Amino acid sequence: MRDMERLKNKSVLITGASAGIGAATARLMAGAGARVVLNARRADRLEALANETGASVVAGDITDPAVRARLVAAAGESVDFLINNAGYGEPGPVETVSEEDARRQFEVNFFAAAEMMRAVLPGMRARRAGHIVNISSVAGRFGYPLFGWYCATKHALEGLSDALRVEVAPWNVKVVLIEPGPVRTEFFDVTIKKAAPHMEDADSPYAPFFQNVEAIEKDFMKQATTPENVAKVVLKACSKKNPSGRYAVTGMARTAIAASRLLPRAWLDAGIRRQFKIPGKDEVR
Repeated sequence: MRDMERLKNKSVLITGASAGIGAATARLMAGAGARVVLNARRADRLEALANETGASVVAGDITDPAVRARLVAAAGESVDFLINNAGYGEPGPVETVSEEDARRQFEVNFFAAAEMMRAVLPGMRARRAGHIVNISSVAGRFGYPLFGWYCATKHALEGLSDALRVEVAPWNVKVVLIEPGPVRTEFFDVTIKKAAPHMEDADSPYAPFFQNVEAIEKDFMKQATTPENVAKVVLKACSKKNPSGRYAVTGMARTAIAASRLLPRAWLDAGIRRQFKIPGKDEVR
């Protein structure tokens, strides 16, 4: 309870806040007495959340520098907590995802987050206080088939966050990574829609890879947690004076991370092939 007092009247910026983890975090932060500023593209959902929580909103594409500038300005003189949550998955084989789609995913998942960090850091350093919380993924630790570009964005975000954590430590600025594991949000629904062109291309050499997509999704969802549970971890990280550098949320995430440290790479690859039902040599042409 004492830790939660640290959030009262503090300014919090949350990107990707119209649903899922971002919206759940906004509710918890507002409930703790923070002054919350929200961003997402869907203005109607933001307004509804603002009416519920009393938050300020700046609708728009987070990759737009003008939107980012308005978002930081809306927080007033200082940003105490930045929560980079905006992101999405663009599925497909590394070979066939277009350069445009791959670059767009990096713009949203990595570069926009990086620019938000750079925007708030001068104020945090001046005050010698601040928390930056980046919502990453277990995909920041592994390379998953059909999600190579998404994994690349999360690997990049984790590498940057680890470097930044050390760089800004002298100014008492904290940088935290949240690795949720599967969460019951719109993420998988969006991913399935974006996978449709690949799934419908019967002539693709990767067509067999998509035969079990729905079954794989169901397996993941059996182990999924709620956005509210992830938001509680975000709140915990923000409320602590000295948070951990990384927080794994679900049992699946903790198990996968432990396995990555203990098992040989060949064993991990074999497990991923089974998990994603990757076809054998005699099943592709």
